[in-house]
Amino acid sequence: VAFSLREIQSLKKPLDAWYIRYFSMWAPLRDPTFRRKRMKRPEKKKHREKPHGDNLLKNFGQPYFDEPDKLLSGNRESNSSSLIYAYIERENLRSWNFSQVMGFETVGKIHTTIFSRYNPKKHPRVSPIEESEKAAHLDRMREFYSRHTFYTEQNIFFGNHYLVWREKGEIIAGCQANPEIWDLVDYPGGFNMILMKYGTRLPIIRRMFDPGHQKFIAVEGIWFRKGYEKCLHPLFETACAIHGYHNALIWLDESSPVLKALQSLGKPGIISKLLKPAVGDIRVKFNNYPDEDKKVYFDLPAYISCFDMT
Repeated sequence: VAFSLREIQSLKKPLDAWYIRYFSMWAPLRDPTFRRKRMKRPEKKKHREKPHGDNLLKNFGQPYFDEPDKLLSGNRESNSSSLIYAYIERENLRSWNFSQVMGFETVGKIHTTIFSRYNPKKHPRVSPIEESEKAAHLDRMREFYSRHTFYTEQNIFFGNHYLVWREKGEIIAGCQANPEIWDLVDYPGGFNMILMKYGTRLPIIRRMFDPGHQKFIAVEGIWFRKGYEKCLHPLFETACAIHGYHNALIWLDESSPVLKALQSLGKPGIISKLLKPAVGDIRVKFNNYPDEDKKVYFDLPAYISCFDMT
């Protein structure tokens, strides 16, 4: 289990939080009731109602999940408040059940948007953000995401991949757009498997989707002035054109106004109609948190960094 310590913004207040970056189990320690074969829906429901995990793993991990500050050097105050969060796909029963045993709660749902273009083009008003513009743009983004939880700037401007749309020299919209490559080992859902096996024989699908690996742009840090939502698609398309890709993936809390803005644009591309992306839960463990402080995480949408999803 990898605990990643980072600074997040919550209602404009900075605080430290722990993100669970990776979670895996050595095979002999795994619960023997789990199999690689996917469970049917009734079985999933049964396992969620009665989560269970290996006692050895629970006994070893529980102290760190209850007091993650033990992972830091120096003297730490015992029983201090702490926040741990993770994104878990609903198909990943082992991780979901383990998080339940550790005391995590679901505060929101993740919605994946797939943007695709057969012949992506560069738009002349889109370019990388200048170094002199970054500080002012971070101020804009803090205000833009002031009603989100888990907002982090840790990965903004990584690799100089932040693109902006300018009008009359002013930044009107922007996003972080990272090129990614995934090796595809398994395809969730029978339809996705059929699509990968037979649909990729069609020239239009084969051009945009390789059955062995997938190249795509991972997007986060979306920002736009009110009324300029239309600039987002040209930003995504330019990012695809720069790297020779055809698809972009955006992960957002399903209650985020940014998602609603994207959905209002329509025309995300053919791939979004063919592939059904996995659905995930935003899971949080609150250690020594008063109920009034926890409430904000259930009431407000979460900011999701694409680094945490790739």
